[in-house]
Amino acid sequence: MANQFNSPTAIIIETERLLIRKITQKDFNDLDFICSNAEIMKFVGDGNPLSKEQTQRWIDVTLKNYREKGFGVFAVIDKCSGVFIGYCGLVFSEQVNDYELIYTLSKASWGQGLATEIANHMVAFGFDTLQMKCIYASIDPENRASQNILLKVGFTELCKMNDEFGLESIYYQIKR
Repeated sequence: MANQFNSPTAIIIETERLLIRKITQKDFNDLDFICSNAEIMKFVGDGNPLSKEQTQRWIDVTLKNYREKGFGVFAVIDKCSGVFIGYCGLVFSEQVNDYELIYTLSKASWGQGLATEIANHMVAFGFDTLQMKCIYASIDPENRASQNILLKVGFTELCKMNDEFGLESIYYQIKR
């Protein structure tokens, strides 16, 4: 990876309204605030909030991914306020044996087009910086908001199948 990724607080992507940077251990409380909220986590993973221990393990895995791959899950920061408002990234999915786009925002950040902004920039990062040829995403069939975001960004529906938790999911892909 390029040297810009070596700094623990490196800005990976800057958009009109957001800064996307590496997660650090200092982000634990902000990440836990989001990951422990049942409403926010309804469509993430198995649909259950994460415990503090699960959130810490996630940070540990993320830091390992930075060391080994140079990328993973990133913090999403509101550019004007400097507030941590969510996370996004490209993570390996065993279901598709390739990389998958993920994003989650605090409830206060919903409905402002920020997830679409994130998805557009993460796809560009995957294709242009990481030289990925294809990026996947999986969505709960009830999560209409994320389905609309993926379609706006240019993803196409690939198939319906159960995810790693045995939950029905719609899989999408976008090719370079």
